[in-house]
Amino acid sequence: MSNEELRRLLDVLSDRHTVKILQETMDEPKSAKKLSEVCDISPQSVYRRTDELTSLGLMETEKRYDPDGHHFTVFSSSPAKVSVEITEETVNITVTTEETMADRLTDFITRSNDQ
Repeated sequence: MSNEELRRLLDVLSDRHTVKILQETMDEPKSAKKLSEVCDISPQSVYRRTDELTSLGLMETEKRYDPDGHHFTVFSSSPAKVSVEITEETVNITVTTEETMADRLTDFITRSNDQ
């Protein structure tokens, strides 16, 4: 991980609203509107933070449709562990996320189709 990537990750994880978004989306996916309400920030701030989390691989997005056929995006995250190892030569950051049930099902289907 480059110094710039390290700085970016630490900046993202040091923001209390970003951490709240991660926590709120672990149990069930939530829309930007719902995250705006529970985190007490503007929808624009939610989108900015979810874009950053998605680009870092800490969040996933999914399109859903309401009963009238309008689409909206929901955001979900998996519990994650961030490990930092600092030596004289390097700084290594490892982000590990828990595999979701959907991930395990997809892997199972893929393996079954390969046989």
